[in-house]
Amino acid sequence: MAGTTVNVSIRMDAEIKTEAEDLFSELGLSLGAAINVFVRQAVRRGGIPFRVTLGKDRGRELSAAEAEPPERPQGRQEAGGSLGPQEHSSLEDFFARLDAG
Repeated sequence: MAGTTVNVSIRMDAEIKTEAEDLFSELGLSLGAAINVFVRQAVRRGGIPFRVTLGKDRGRELSAAEAEPPERPQGRQEAGGSLGPQEHSSLEDFFARLDAG
């Protein structure tokens, strides 16, 4: 599926962009690579690759404890292996493992 690449320009809140870059960096991905993962999964599934909801608590302010994401355990491995940066030698390796499930 290799082909010509194109530049895509999107607008997003600066704060959420920084948070996303920090998160994806921990996973060994750039923001652009993470967006490519999302788009590839959307194309493979024929839709958004996760549930899009308003949430049952829509309109209610969250307490600080609820708003903070849970801590991720260090060195945690999923059933298929860790998705941490030490596990992937290249973006192609990442996508191959992603495709393998």
